[in-house]
Amino acid sequence: MKRFIVIITLLAVALFGCTRSCPTQISNADKVKEYSATAVSLSDFSMTIKGYYESQNLSIPKDFDPKQFFDVLEKKYPDQSRVKHIKENYVVMARPLDGGYSVMLCDPQTNRKIMEDLSCHISYVEIRTWETNAESQCVFESNWKPYCE
Repeated sequence: MKRFIVIITLLAVALFGCTRSCPTQISNADKVKEYSATAVSLSDFSMTIKGYYESQNLSIPKDFDPKQFFDVLEKKYPDQSRVKHIKENYVVMARPLDGGYSVMLCDPQTNRKIMEDLSCHISYVEIRTWETNAESQCVFESNWKPYCE
């Protein structure tokens, strides 16, 4: 019985200690740094994508999706490492939105929404859900217009 308690105690210490010090765990400060850099990339991507379609006198396609989002970026965006980082580290969803588009990034492990760029302000990402502690489902914002005013 004593041996069982010792083993359980050691396992508990290992598990709980690991949540604080394991290299696979990302600290809050690291998340803020990563997500802030990602938001800057999304804003920059927005300029590229809007510029791409405007230069051809085209609107964002009515069937705009993640494939088209990445197709444009892979053709036109100069820093492919930033495109690759987002493609490999997030669940990416995109949709057309009132002449523009919306792109949403979610955490692949938790399916939590991290941010959504509505592309109405090319200098910043409008919805930054990582900054709140609220659980955010990975769904597009339905009441998006106030964010674009």
